[in-house]
Amino acid sequence: METWPTRARWAVRLTPLVVVPAALVFLFEPREIVTPDVWALSLLGSALVLLGRRAPLVVSLAQSSLLLVALLVSPASIAVLQLLAALALGELAMRRPWLPHLAAGCAVATGVGAFYLASQSDAEPVPTALRLLIVVGVPILAGRHLRSTRELTRYYRVRGLDAERLRDAEVRAARVAERTSIARELHDLVAHHVSSIVLRVGVARHVAPDADALRAALDDVHTTGSDALKDLRDLVAVLRAPSAPDAAVLSPDGLGPALRQAAERCGQAGFGVTCAITEPGGDLDSVRRLAVLRIVQESLTNVMRHARPGANVSVRVRGTSDHVEIAVLNDGVPRQRPGGTSGHGLIGMSERVTVFGGTFHAGPTPAGWHVTARFPRTTPVEVG
Repeated sequence: METWPTRARWAVRLTPLVVVPAALVFLFEPREIVTPDVWALSLLGSALVLLGRRAPLVVSLAQSSLLLVALLVSPASIAVLQLLAALALGELAMRRPWLPHLAAGCAVATGVGAFYLASQSDAEPVPTALRLLIVVGVPILAGRHLRSTRELTRYYRVRGLDAERLRDAEVRAARVAERTSIARELHDLVAHHVSSIVLRVGVARHVAPDADALRAALDDVHTTGSDALKDLRDLVAVLRAPSAPDAAVLSPDGLGPALRQAAERCGQAGFGVTCAITEPGGDLDSVRRLAVLRIVQESLTNVMRHARPGANVSVRVRGTSDHVEIAVLNDGVPRQRPGGTSGHGLIGMSERVTVFGGTFHAGPTPAGWHVTARFPRTTPVEVG
């Protein structure tokens, strides 16, 4: 199926076959000058336009030859053929970058133009040269301009596609990095719990009654837990960069103070921060508690980086029976980032919410900027 640009190109190329006969019928006076040779030369020149895309040099030479024939045998067709020759020369300049092709077309067009102007009985040298320069030079300049415009458009289109692919690659890399970060934190949290289990089982082995079956079971649990802890410690070498800190293990009653501490740091930077924090509850697991803290911390960091100084910031964290809701809003008009660069903090926050099957949104408001997140309390974490 042809695309619209292809149909449009053919419509443009067929135009001379419609316009030229119409001009011969309605515009040429007296009617006696429109002889069969005028019709033949004009229609042949119009038909050559159809080949201009594939063979612009051949068409330019042919149009110039037709113009030369018209000068010799059919002066009434000169006006039409001169226009068609100029169009062919312009298309040659637009479609062919090679100097030999353009030089050949210019030479023939110049020769025909010079012959025509010299054949005029009242021709003067300077006006004749200027007219020849216009007849040959204007189509060439127009064609080169169109060629430069097309090349520039193509260049920026390719650059735009490259930039889009680069942005997509950066987003994918940011998502992978955030998932790796979540996996590291999950490792630390699980390792903490397994260490606690191993420690408690070790204590139980010493204080339990001297029952062989019980001690054997405790020994088995202790050995299995120790092996699991060793495997987790081996895994961290793959997940963590050497400089990455351990993830903090938040206790159920430690989330609120950590959130308020993050808000206080933002307030110390010159922002007016108000908090409305409802403890999500002790049954919220460590991974989700850490996700709440990270989202609030990253949102406040973005406020300090991009909002105008002195902006008002609202932090709201609320736990319901089945969901956790987070909202960070500010009324500071975002400042222009240096060099127009953008970070991946929003991608990281979105990824943290996505692994819980939640929803995340960040964007401008009439008064400033807002970040909202909502995720279920008990959906299994999908890391990887």
